[in-house]
Amino acid sequence: MPVTKRLPLKGRTILVTQAQVQAKRFTTLLKQKGATVLHCPTIDIIPLESKETTAMLKNICDYDWLIFMSQNAVHYFFEQLKKHKIKKQRLQGCRIAAIGKITREALKQHKLRVNLTPSVYQSEGLAQAFKGTVQDRRFLIVSSSNGRTLLKEALEKRGARVQVCHLYKTTMPLENAKILMKYICEERIDAVTFTSPSTFENFLAMLNPHSQRYLKNHIETLTIATLGDVTAKAVEDRGLRVRVRPSEFTIPSFVNTLSREL
Repeated sequence: MPVTKRLPLKGRTILVTQAQVQAKRFTTLLKQKGATVLHCPTIDIIPLESKETTAMLKNICDYDWLIFMSQNAVHYFFEQLKKHKIKKQRLQGCRIAAIGKITREALKQHKLRVNLTPSVYQSEGLAQAFKGTVQDRRFLIVSSSNGRTLLKEALEKRGARVQVCHLYKTTMPLENAKILMKYICEERIDAVTFTSPSTFENFLAMLNPHSQRYLKNHIETLTIATLGDVTAKAVEDRGLRVRVRPSEFTIPSFVNTLSREL
């Protein structure tokens, strides 16, 4: 007799909020487990490039530290290295910091050694994770143009020389707000997934403010699933409970955890 493929998420409906350019792998793996996937991006990601950012990347070996603020920063950093034919070996003299475990995992996938993954969440405290003297050390922060500047300012107060390389920006796709409202109000979602703080914050912002009180009960009964500690904290800071979170910070682990816990 043929072996029946196990579909642990059969009959489950999962809402994916990742950006369109990122979500293909996630949705594919969920469907392979039998899930019905509703995709409603709460974030759009737009690559950025300028003469200034290109010059920073071409002179990457001049920096003592590279700080990656997100997994997207890692992705677009390596996209730009490839485009401009900058060899990864030029990073050998740089120490590398990853903000968050998801970012660290993204760097490891590129076979890079991560020297520092700060355990604090607030940018105000991140600068203290860099022990010893940073006086006159050169730092390059790779981030979105929407990113806050507190880390740059805190390092500069300690005497560091800091530049910021903006390789992308995020926007909120307000055109998806109506379909998002529809999905939430239909009450057929078994889990809503967030892979970054922005996907969650935009999720709340895109719900009609006049309906927030009405929607509060709907949101509180949702099974909220998050990837990464920083994302989980963003949810919990809003008084909501994270019910599903993988111990490993990868999309396959996220899917496997959802398969076990839903």
